[in-house]
Amino acid sequence: MSDSASPHSLDSGLITAENGQSPKTGTGIANYSPTVSCDLAQPNKAPKGTWGGARNRADRVSYHLSDAQIEKLMRAAGNAFDSGRTFQRHWTVHYGLAGIEPGDGARFVGKLIDLVKKQARREGGDAYVIWVRERASGKGEHVHILMHLPAGMSLRNRTRRWIMAAGGTYRAGVSKVTVIGGRLSKVEESSEDRARVNAANVVRYFLKAGKAETGERLGLGRFGEGGEIVGKRCGWTRNLA
Repeated sequence: MSDSASPHSLDSGLITAENGQSPKTGTGIANYSPTVSCDLAQPNKAPKGTWGGARNRADRVSYHLSDAQIEKLMRAAGNAFDSGRTFQRHWTVHYGLAGIEPGDGARFVGKLIDLVKKQARREGGDAYVIWVRERASGKGEHVHILMHLPAGMSLRNRTRRWIMAAGGTYRAGVSKVTVIGGRLSKVEESSEDRARVNAANVVRYFLKAGKAETGERLGLGRFGEGGEIVGKRCGWTRNLA
């Protein structure tokens, strides 16, 4: 795939839990970044801060990921890679289309993550997750959820139930699950280096909600695309803290 491909042209050929189709190559989003290194960029002078307190107020409005949030997302992703939990699935949920109000987005996402974790425990493992909420013109509010799940865990016929259990209305266009790097069986058998490259590129895609100056400093292909969000904008499971 050419590096000059437009982001809108990268949505085709995705494997989803709803249609069960498999692409012949890696996902568009994973291949979008021209960066071939699996090393995540680090801010040169990221401001030191704390997580919690006023930053997590349910009514707090933000317009981008802060540098502190980006640094912590990268650390969480790094912990996943270092412990051998390379992300295999990218779940995008357009919860605005599912009828979830902006002020209720964080609660909705938290419920989805809880449901994923419960299923992972039923299958004898655990879920390792990072997520970022965004708002884009034409797409409304949505969340990107990056997951490492127990080997063999399927999302088929589950994402719809989870969206409804979290309070959303399921309809076409609400949910898309992408297997990072291609068909799941091949991903789980592929080399660790290749899997890390694909997953790291998706992590970089998540950071596009950061400020323009931060995106330029990190050398990201896209940045400044966060949009107005009420409440918690991003997070990760405690096992990645």
